[in-house]
Amino acid sequence: MSLSFDTACLPLLLGSLPHRSARQAFEVSRRYAGTLLTWPQLPQISFREQSFVQSAIKFPGLVLDQSTARIYVDRKNTETEQARLALAYLEHNAAYASWSPHDALGLAELEYHAAALRETRALKGQIMGPISLALQLTDEHQRPLIYDERLAEALGHFIWLRVIWQEAYLSEFVDTTIMCVEEPLLDMVGTPFVPLGWEDIRRRLNDTFSGIVGCRALFAGGAVDWKEVLDTSVDLIIADVYQHGESLLAAVEALIEFLDRGGIVGLGIVPADAHALSQVTSEFLVQCVIDLVQLFEQEGIQSEQLLRQSVISVSGLLGSLEVAHAERALELAHEVSNVLRKQYEFV
Repeated sequence: MSLSFDTACLPLLLGSLPHRSARQAFEVSRRYAGTLLTWPQLPQISFREQSFVQSAIKFPGLVLDQSTARIYVDRKNTETEQARLALAYLEHNAAYASWSPHDALGLAELEYHAAALRETRALKGQIMGPISLALQLTDEHQRPLIYDERLAEALGHFIWLRVIWQEAYLSEFVDTTIMCVEEPLLDMVGTPFVPLGWEDIRRRLNDTFSGIVGCRALFAGGAVDWKEVLDTSVDLIIADVYQHGESLLAAVEALIEFLDRGGIVGLGIVPADAHALSQVTSEFLVQCVIDLVQLFEQEGIQSEQLLRQSVISVSGLLGSLEVAHAERALELAHEVSNVLRKQYEFV
C-alpha cells in the first residue's frame, strides 16, 4: 500500500547511524527527518547492531561470536529449530522472530518518545532483504546460504515473520508505517556471485513484501536493474542517484508505470562517504536533482510529478562514518528537501 499523502521531497533516511547513544541518534534523526521518521540502527555500539547481523539474530542454528565478530549458521543445529520456524511461518506467529530491546536499541528507544511521535506522519522500519542477507550469511564452512535452496527459503520465511513483527510494533506508535527491505547487494544480480535469475529474485522480494500491510519500500545501492525491481509489488524505492542516476534513467518506461500507480521514488542524492560529504554543498545537490529530473522530463516524466512523488535520501548506509560526517549527510538531506519543497511550492 502506498502512502495516502504526497511525500513531495520530504527527507527519508536509511537506518544505520554511527552514534553510540540510541537517544542521540533518535533525536538527530527527528531533527532532520522527523516527518517520515526512521528508527536508528547503531553498528558502532555492538556487532549485533550491524544490519545483516541484526536481521539474522534468532535464525535457526545461528552462531554469533562477538569476540571474533563472526556470525554463521551451524547446520548440525538447524533441524529441530527449522521445524519450529516452519510452524511459526504457517501459523503467522510473528513473535517467533521478535527482537529484544538488546537486539535493536534504536527500535527500543521509541518507547521513550511516544509523545514526540505524534508529529510523525509515517514511521519507517528496515530489515536486510532475502537476497543480500543470504549472500552475506554463511554456514560453518563459509558457504553463503544463497547456495542452499532449503536454508535460503527458510531465511526468507524468517525475514517475512520479522517484517510482520516489526511493522506491528511500529504500528503501536503511529497509524502509517513504511517497511524498507534493504538490498545493498542487489547490483550483483547477473554476476557469477548470485546463482539466481531475476524471476527468482522478484519472487523472493514479493514474498517478503506480502507480509507488509503499510508502505512496501526497498533500498538498493549501486547500478541496479531498476526495471526488474519495479516489476515487483514495491511501493517506494530508494536509489543511489548521486553516483548511479543513469541506472534509474534506464528504467524510465517501468518508472512511468510505477509513478502512475502511485509509487514513490527515493532520490538518494546525498553521498554516503566522508570525502564527498566534505566537498558537496546543498546547492550543488539541489542542482543535481534538478538536472536529473529534467533528463526524466525529456523521457516523458513531468518534473512536478516525479518530485511530488519523491523523497530525498542518502545514497548508502552511514553507520561506518564518523558522527560529524553522518550528521552532515542528514543536514544536507534536510536542506535539499527544504529548497526543493519551496522551489516547487510543495509547502
